[in-house]
Amino acid sequence: MVYLREILKHNKAKLIQYKNIELAAYLCVQTFEELPNHSFELSPDEEIALIGYKKESVEVSKVVSIISKAPVKGLSAISNVYKLAGLYLSAKKELIQQLKEKYQQSDLKQKYFLTKIEPTLKPLLENEVKALQNQPLAVLIKTVFGIDTVNEAELNNSLQSLTAGTDIDVQLQILLEDIESALLNIRYINKSADEVVRDILNNFSNAVQKIIKNRRKDHPNFEIEDEYDVQDILYVILKSVFPNLRDEDAIGKVGAKTTKIDLIIREERILVEVKMIKEKDSNETHFIEQLKVDFESYHECKWLRKLFCFVYDPFKKTRDISNFHDLNGERTKGEHNFNVEVILAN
Repeated sequence: MVYLREILKHNKAKLIQYKNIELAAYLCVQTFEELPNHSFELSPDEEIALIGYKKESVEVSKVVSIISKAPVKGLSAISNVYKLAGLYLSAKKELIQQLKEKYQQSDLKQKYFLTKIEPTLKPLLENEVKALQNQPLAVLIKTVFGIDTVNEAELNNSLQSLTAGTDIDVQLQILLEDIESALLNIRYINKSADEVVRDILNNFSNAVQKIIKNRRKDHPNFEIEDEYDVQDILYVILKSVFPNLRDEDAIGKVGAKTTKIDLIIREERILVEVKMIKEKDSNETHFIEQLKVDFESYHECKWLRKLFCFVYDPFKKTRDISNFHDLNGERTKGEHNFNVEVILAN
């Protein structure tokens, strides 16, 4: 796992040097929140595809006009799978047939990429790889999909076969990153990522007693003075379980407000927002209103599935815990929705 992580880290650094449509596709499916931070050097048609990758609206007629262009030297507008995928994301209804045709013409690696663009294609790929034996790409895809039981030796041989002495393109990078995520999955304790995060947050107050009250002789106690201190402690705890955890990332403005994401577990599509009710605060009312405003900003994270809001209240200022529990549940805006769970600890 260590060697795979180093390979992926090195190769990602190489991919980011190229400001092409392949990079846009990679960022869209793997680290969508990074996409707005990059500039690209694209053709006019690829600029339209980029809009699709950014999940922004574009006139369908522009997409159709690109697809309708006559082939040049045998190459059509959809010959490039990355251009096609971006255009498809802008006009799914109009291009679904072209995407399915492209899928049928693709090898396993490209088929896997297309399932990331259009998840309804996944059952087709599952059926195909089930019938394949001793094929490195099929072994990796089975592992990611959780199909059959792949033994460790077979998996290692497949990884070595695909990474030894060969350039790793965008499609293979995506598959290998998903393999790393699958191997880091905490199934060994029979809990989902949501359950692990929930357990950590619920046990936070008990866990920190050792460092805020009961440290060894001649070692001063830690002071938890604000939400940044809470965030830092949670970062250390969560990072040991989720190695790809990131902290503090700004998301798009809603009105005049910019919200920063406190803790990000991108592979699990989880965000953790941290609040601390301090001694000077009178009650929870202000924090309830803050969270309601923040929820609107989080709709900018199109990949978000689960939002944990952790409220640390060491001075027990909360008058009615149901005020926080009333925030729990699904949040929907347009076609995007995510689940909110507020956890209060004191």
